[in-house]
Order: sequence, then structure tokens, then C-alpha cells
Amino acid sequence: MKQGIVYNMLSYMWRNTILKWYRGYKENRKEQYWAEHRKRVGGKNPDKTFYVIRRRDWYCGLFSLFLTNLQRIDDAIKNGYIPVVDMQNDFNIYLSSDKIGKENAWEYYFKQPCGYSLADVDKSRKVIIGSGEVPIMFPYLNTDFLYGKTGELEYWRKQVKKYITLSDEAAKRLEQEYNNLFHRQEKVLGVICRGTDYANGKPKNHPIQPSIENMICKAEEIFKERKCDKVFLATEDTSYYKAFQEKFQNNLITNNRQYADYHNGSIGKLFYEEFKDPRESGMEYLMTILLLSKCDCLCAGCVSGTVGALLLTEGYEYTYLFDLGVYE
Repeated sequence: MKQGIVYNMLSYMWRNTILKWYRGYKENRKEQYWAEHRKRVGGKNPDKTFYVIRRRDWYCGLFSLFLTNLQRIDDAIKNGYIPVVDMQNDFNIYLSSDKIGKENAWEYYFKQPCGYSLADVDKSRKVIIGSGEVPIMFPYLNTDFLYGKTGELEYWRKQVKKYITLSDEAAKRLEQEYNNLFHRQEKVLGVICRGTDYANGKPKNHPIQPSIENMICKAEEIFKERKCDKVFLATEDTSYYKAFQEKFQNNLITNNRQYADYHNGSIGKLFYEEFKDPRESGMEYLMTILLLSKCDCLCAGCVSGTVGALLLTEGYEYTYLFDLGVYE
């Protein structure tokens, strides 16, 4: 009897030890995979060193990726490397599972910063596989930075103009949507509202977002003071859309085809019967921010899309940013 108990205890301890070792082994392999490392995959381009840009937190949005990739591009150029963005070899929310390893989601929306692709990397002698960690970035959610008071915003605008170019598909789509929605004689106020999922979730250390009532109040104030003709609303939340539609009626324009209902039981439930494919969802969001950057005035909370619009614009006549601190 005692021997059986001892045997079971030893067996349990042994299995537990093996399980801990295996988990540690897997975690170590994962960390090694995402760590920056050099790799020789071919013999071509011996005079060039390529830097492959990756990111490991898969569920981030397009303009979060835009900002971190921009920082990595800048770092690579400063070190004399040729940056190549890789949104092909690992899962991201803009790449269908059957396209992993086959298509580069970055190239759906943007051209590669220096004209070289992953196909060039795969044949080259000197390759650095970049860290998947989020880089230490410029103070992109600091309102002094966003208002251009520190002088850094202009530097990053120049980097965007130099290294971020729309894909042919995105450029064509932008021209079509701009001509369809905007009229050159009209003054347009752009408003960006992050959905109430963000406000309800209160992600730690992320900027606090204004309420619907505060957004509408400030937008109406700017609309009147700046003598705007239209309001372009950038949001994915049906509650914001309905509230702005009620307030601005025929003066409201938007390019969204679908909205999420965050108050209807399940987060992310849409008006439409089916979700769009991830590629199209990313394209629609990109168009939204690009159109926002074409507006004359801006009213926004501090989110990645706001920073994207500020980096992509030629300049706003007037900008108002809600500076409400961060969620704790």
C-alpha cells in the first residue's frame, strides 16, 4: 500500500517536472524566434544588409503597425540597413490564415520603404531578422508632440513622405473615395472617435477617450466657429455614428460600410450579416484615416489613427485634441 502511494507521488512529481521543462523549452524557443538575429539565406547582394521588420503582438491595428514599422524603418536607415516589412510569415489580423507565408499584408496597403521585398531578402547574404518587440518610440501620444510644439512631428512627417508610399491599389481607392465624398469648395471637419469598447475596457496606460456627448459638443463648436460645411466621421461604433447622424444629419459624411454594436450583448456584433475579409477591413480603415488627413480641421481623441492622420496630412487649419490623461 505504502509502495503504491510512493510510486504515485514519484510519478506525479516526474510528470510535473517534465511538463515544466517542456513549457520552459517552448517559451525559450519562442523568445529565441522573436529575438533579433542575423541570418544568411543566400549569396546575392553582398554589399547590402537587409533588416526584416516584424511584430509579435498579432492583434494590433493597422496604424499601430504603421507607427511601429515607421520607427523600425527609421532605425534601420540610420544604421545603414535596408528595411523590409514582413507581415507575411506570421499571423496578423489583416492576413487570412490561408495566406500566411504566401502574401505580405503590408503590401496590400503600402509599398516597401526602399523598393526591396522579402523575395530579395530570401536570396541575400546579409540579413538581420528584427526583434518582434514593440520599439521604443517617439512620444506619439504626447499632445505637445501632436500639436507640433516639440518640433519632432515635422521630422516624422518627412520620414513618412520619404519611406511610406501607398500601394497602387490603395492610391486608386483613395482617389475614388475622395472624389466621391469630398467637394473641393467645401470645408470639412474631420472627427475621429474610438469605439466605446475602448472606453469600457479602459486599457491601462492608454489615453482616456472622450464621451459621445463631449465629442459632439466640441465638434459642433468647431463646426460653427470655423464655418465648416461638412463633418467627416471616422468611427467603427454604431452608437457614435447614430449620435453624429442625428446631430449633423445631411452634413455628415463617412466612408464606413459596417459598424460594430458594442451595446448589443456581444462585442463586435455588426449590422451586416458577415464580416468583411481582413484585407478589405484594413483597406477601409486605411481609407478612413487618409480621408481624415484630407480634412481642413480635426477634432479627435489621442489614438493611433489620430497620429496617423497628423503624420499624413499636409496640415490642418485647426486641430483640437482631447487630453484627458490615461487609464490606470
